[in-house]
Amino acid sequence: MKISVLTPTIRPEGLKIVEEALHNQQFDGKFEWIIGARSACPIINTPFITRWINDDFEGGFWALNRIYNKLFQEATGELVVSLQDNIYIPPDGLQKFWDAYEDTAGQALISGVGDQYEQLDENGKPIVKIWSDPRKTTKHGTFYECYWNDCEWNWAAIPRVKFFDVGGMDEQLDFAGYGGDQLQLCDRIDDMQTAKFYIDQENESFTLRHDRSAHGGQENWDKHHVLLNDAYVKRKNQLIREKNWPVLEDNGNLIKLNLHEQATTQ
Repeated sequence: MKISVLTPTIRPEGLKIVEEALHNQQFDGKFEWIIGARSACPIINTPFITRWINDDFEGGFWALNRIYNKLFQEATGELVVSLQDNIYIPPDGLQKFWDAYEDTAGQALISGVGDQYEQLDENGKPIVKIWSDPRKTTKHGTFYECYWNDCEWNWAAIPRVKFFDVGGMDEQLDFAGYGGDQLQLCDRIDDMQTAKFYIDQENESFTLRHDRSAHGGQENWDKHHVLLNDAYVKRKNQLIREKNWPVLEDNGNLIKLNLHEQATTQ
């Protein structure tokens, strides 16, 4: 009964938020926290960091796909939780993911929900909502099956084996533009039918206002986002055409995929 919490970051100040959230977790099992960050990020000292992995990749628009693959290779928990920096989570967040993992027999990727606020009040509560998560709904119940592209990796859980079953994230997307990381992974999982996707509305996080300054501003982000400049579609079509999906090494055991023909989305 073990969870690996993975936090890729380029904003070390956001790690204090994650650290406090993990300190307050009410989880019956064990968990480890593995951070992936640029070498330039200052290393913080906290008993909750199991390992600090340097994101020393060069080239590309960013390195999120590459660092996620590296973090998953380091993870030792059977369930992996992606918790990105600056995300506030509930004290029972890990327990809820674990319960959902067991309820779905380890066959699902589960995403929490979360709104965005302007600031915290004097008691640390979020105030002045500026964005509402469109996945929150009264139509399907608190826990419902969703489409693959509804899953957000800022606060989500996936059985570790399911990540390697489809070859991990496509590192070439780092050179095509921003975004698209978890989307292509979930797209492959859906095509290959190796897991289902669920939204847990009761596992609710939140974040505060943030911008794209770390990526050259919103205009630059939009210009080079793989979903907005057709790079995502071109890359996927290339993989389908060449029948050459990503293959990721899992602790020395190369995971060979025999599922290329199942990709149907053109």
